[in-house]
Amino acid sequence: MVERNLAKVEVAGSNPVVRSDTIIATHISGVVGGTNFVALGDYWREVPGGLQRTETGLLVYKAKDCSEPAAVSELSQRFALLAGVLPTLPDSGSSRLVTAVPLMPENEHDYNTRPHLAQILAKSLAASGVGDYRCDLVVRTNPTVRMRHVAVQQRAEVAAAAGYQAFDSLVAGNHIVLVDDVMLTGTTLNVVSDCLRDAGAASVIAAVAARTRQR
Repeated sequence: MVERNLAKVEVAGSNPVVRSDTIIATHISGVVGGTNFVALGDYWREVPGGLQRTETGLLVYKAKDCSEPAAVSELSQRFALLAGVLPTLPDSGSSRLVTAVPLMPENEHDYNTRPHLAQILAKSLAASGVGDYRCDLVVRTNPTVRMRHVAVQQRAEVAAAAGYQAFDSLVAGNHIVLVDDVMLTGTTLNVVSDCLRDAGAASVIAAVAARTRQR
């Protein structure tokens, strides 16, 4: 695992470059909806005739869709470097909790049988020194179709139907890093972030591997 004290930030144009002894990873940041986010990069880039996966996009594809162990390991190490670009906490006594966007209810067994990529990334980020990893801050009570199959104008309704719930007793007063592998339009991240804020989170920032869009 990449230790947090190896990371530093160097400004290279509009994209800072996060470095360790062996890994270099660019990152992007911004606001989607009402949620601040950091990401390793975009999933697609425009090329003549269409779209092509970026280096980050290809790594996410191999890790998420192909379950390639080497890609999962490489992505996890790069993701841990985002610890170096998260906003500074307001005071030295503050701490963060790291959690992943929860799976659909029928897939909860996958946490034990086949670790979910967002969960792996959240654990990697937590291990870099960001804060404690917690898998129990938010639950999802209803299954829905995958967002990539939903029209943009219907995504807010689908995300609301997922029935995300955050637990006040665990969340209240804490700064939360919400992890997901891919951010399409940010609808799910915004809904879950709102749940965390409603439960009393002091702040919420999303950390994702790649920002993408439908082809």
